[in-house]
Amino acid sequence: MRELLLKLHFILVYIAPWQIAWGSAFHAFAQPFAVPHSAMLLLQTLLTTVFYTPLAPFLGSAIFISSYPRPIKFWERNYNTKRIDNSNSRLVSQVDKETGCDDNNLNSIFYEYLTRSLQHSLCGDLMLGRWGNYSAGDCFILASDYLNALVHLIEIGNGLVTFQLRGLEFRGTYCQQREVEAITEGVEEDDGCCCCEPGHLPHMLSCNAAFNLRWLAWEVTATKYLLEGYSISENNAATMLQVYDLRKLLITYYLKSIIYYLVHSPKLCTWLKDASIQEALQSYTKWHHIERDPQVFSVKIDEDYVHCLQGVTRASFCNVYLEWIQYCAGKMETPVDSDEDSPLVTLSYALSVLGRRSLGTASHNMSNSLESFLYGFNTLFKGDFRIAPKDEWVFIDLDLLQKVVAPAVRMSLKLHQDHFTCLEETEEASILYEAITSYRSSMVICHESDPAWRKAVLSSRDTLLTLRHMIDDGTDEYKIIMLYKRHLSFKVIKVTEMSIRLQAAAFSAG
Repeated sequence: MRELLLKLHFILVYIAPWQIAWGSAFHAFAQPFAVPHSAMLLLQTLLTTVFYTPLAPFLGSAIFISSYPRPIKFWERNYNTKRIDNSNSRLVSQVDKETGCDDNNLNSIFYEYLTRSLQHSLCGDLMLGRWGNYSAGDCFILASDYLNALVHLIEIGNGLVTFQLRGLEFRGTYCQQREVEAITEGVEEDDGCCCCEPGHLPHMLSCNAAFNLRWLAWEVTATKYLLEGYSISENNAATMLQVYDLRKLLITYYLKSIIYYLVHSPKLCTWLKDASIQEALQSYTKWHHIERDPQVFSVKIDEDYVHCLQGVTRASFCNVYLEWIQYCAGKMETPVDSDEDSPLVTLSYALSVLGRRSLGTASHNMSNSLESFLYGFNTLFKGDFRIAPKDEWVFIDLDLLQKVVAPAVRMSLKLHQDHFTCLEETEEASILYEAITSYRSSMVICHESDPAWRKAVLSSRDTLLTLRHMIDDGTDEYKIIMLYKRHLSFKVIKVTEMSIRLQAAAFSAG
């Protein structure tokens, strides 16, 4: 009898006249012509109740079709996350194209973290009644501004709960977006009663709102359920680098970060005394040496560019960065010579040229173009360095590339963001030094295809930053993504039993 009542309730909710959505000519034709067949529908309902088979609306109309029997309790097919990153993809795919650059792949880690959070709190919250009435086999939707997930309770007992979580798309079709809007829209402001608006008593729904909520296939059981997760903020990189001065600022932070990581490397003394490195950098010791590559260096983006010489010299480099080199060297426990003719300045100058030349190569030697500049910077951000023949001396020790230049690219992006919030502070050497030191220990900055990103998220690191290349429906955008660990507010929405049966039918058919 309970099964029959559930089916009748589902049918009435679905075909109620005020629920009809005339989405197409077929709907307008099928809805009225289904009325004379009500007796057949009743018989169909009785048969499906006996054989325990679900009823499914045909093409969203008032015509129902039955399927084969389904189990009361079921597991969905395997929806385990199959995240694509640099640890499980071929090297050629990482170099030639973005690895797993679609949103669904990149956002899957947030649902995996959400699952781990629920493992710690779900059973207790169910027992405390925070999810309302529940039983084995129920399905709930967790909905927030960024995350939407389906939680399926498989079995409950002895203080344990077995569940599955399936992440829903961040951005889907119009229908998916409309469904999310429908289940999350509030009814508290509805003051209607039939055709007038007399209002409603405090903490109670109006007559119209109460009536409408009775004719839904879901029920909101909690409006503010807190769960530990990551708050996601994103900024368009193109708007932050549109102006040449802002690109010049990013290059300046890039070079200062190279100097910082060089000075703080435990191998610094070894590099300064290495004969092969000193021999390879002999040309950089000369004050009249000029780097004149017009496809790499430009007065528009290089602070140390000398317009009359059409290039960058050691003298112009020292003019801009010597003070920063000496400040960083002064913070070392073991003193290092940092005057203008020192090997430290020579190595810093050589690495600054290498860093900019790598960016120019990655930008296809078109760094004056914003699109090419973003492409090149993103290429370096994910660790893909194409070294020019002039800079092959860096292969003497790859730590110069992996431990100095690569992290400097990532740190420069964070420093560039800070420029918009505290302009004056980032120009002072002491504050900039402390900021870099703090970010090294407290923040994870890497590409999302790097296995370190997944490890950091699942380790509950407080703050993370990345640069995401988004390719969607012909749009090509670069987003700066910031993650902050905090408690997120979700709506808990319970789905009716018959809807769950239809869901099981859809999953097994798919």
